[in-house]
Amino acid sequence: MNDASHAELRGWAARHVLAEDACWVADITFSSQAAGDCQAYPALLLGHHFVRIAYEGAKAIRSRNPNVGWSGLAELLSEQYAPITERARHVSKLLDDTKKSDEVVLAELRAVQEHNTKSLTGKAPRFLRWLESDLGLFSMGGSTVGASMPIAYRLGLDPKDPHTMSGEDLHRVAQEWGATMSVLMAAALEPPSDKATLGLANCGVSYRDRLAAKYLADHYEADFEIELKLLLLMIEGDLHTNRLFLPLTESGHEMPAFRARVVTLYHSLTSLQRIFESHPRCDTPAARSILALFQDEPTRRLLSQGGKQVRNRCVHYEMSDPRIIPDQTLPMFGIIESVNPGTTWHAFNQDVLKVTDRLAECLSGWRLSKSR
Repeated sequence: MNDASHAELRGWAARHVLAEDACWVADITFSSQAAGDCQAYPALLLGHHFVRIAYEGAKAIRSRNPNVGWSGLAELLSEQYAPITERARHVSKLLDDTKKSDEVVLAELRAVQEHNTKSLTGKAPRFLRWLESDLGLFSMGGSTVGASMPIAYRLGLDPKDPHTMSGEDLHRVAQEWGATMSVLMAAALEPPSDKATLGLANCGVSYRDRLAAKYLADHYEADFEIELKLLLLMIEGDLHTNRLFLPLTESGHEMPAFRARVVTLYHSLTSLQRIFESHPRCDTPAARSILALFQDEPTRRLLSQGGKQVRNRCVHYEMSDPRIIPDQTLPMFGIIESVNPGTTWHAFNQDVLKVTDRLAECLSGWRLSKSR
């Protein structure tokens, strides 16, 4: 095959990967409608992935590369809430957002904490204020899978009105994302599906309210500001979501779930690296365990240049790398093997699962009561 044929194959693979991701989001959305008390959890715990797919998918469909872009489909995309989608997409990068410094990200988290605390506390009679709360915690099997303040920061939710996102009606924003998914599903020349195949009822998520300052007082390092603790709480929740909630959405959608795991873990690892670089004196047992984990071979492989390339291919759909020659017989069309020579999809996936489990355990155990 010549270079032009390879380019066509890469375009074919790009369209199929984005269609797979869109089908995953659509199935989660339709399935959650019949999930009873669990109906809201998929959007709260996985909504940042929905944003990523909507943003990157729309970008691919609008590409000028004729093998990837599709002007007829691009015309069907709405851009009314594009700024909100772009903002939420960048927030999902944690400290990897090249448009913001670490200080800006942490300042924004602090602002969310102060806004939530002001909105939700100080209203009860003084003798009852010890009962007030400003932080909601979502858990599965005793592990934190999400928290309201990080979720509010990531999606721009208002604690006083959970039906608004970045000042706009959340339902209308979600409708635009849903319409984008329908367009993206059509990119693979397969009819969009409205079937709900996932069993999301009885998901096992529980909820409890806490006061953020009190709950976080003995979490992580003693000298960490509350905004940094909220960032670590976000990472901890994301990793446990990968372990415990994401598998509920995986049946029939193995590759989208894999891509979600890779993106989450990669940004968690790189953000933790930056935290430790700026706080070199961390010395609790859990902190030392995380630092040791960074020296392990699986983690080093994930953070290598090849691992970064895999992350890129799990985020961006358009592929210009001439090394990539898609193979329909391999998971994710052999893209992993192309951009990270010497490994396989199965080996890389095993690294992702192992490091996710270990890192989540370390973060859950990072408490001041366990310091020396």
